[in-house]
Amino acid sequence: MQPSRDEAVPFLKALILLNLELLRDQEMSEKAEVLLHRAGIGIADISEMLGKNYAATAKTISRAKAGGQRRPIERGAEP
Repeated sequence: MQPSRDEAVPFLKALILLNLELLRDQEMSEKAEVLLHRAGIGIADISEMLGKNYAATAKTISRAKAGGQRRPIERGAEP
């Protein structure tokens, strides 16, 4: 039996946050808010997940959009 959507949401959010922590460890150049928004997550959900104010989250995303450039995620040296 598959879990309902409501039961799966906390687990999916946990996976997203775990992946963000992994990216932070790799010194990502983009803010988490921008990455989550690009992934299709709404501002209200992003601010809740990151424990930030809605207005501050929206402003961070807006500034990134106004910049117009996507910076690549910096990754560790590949073999």
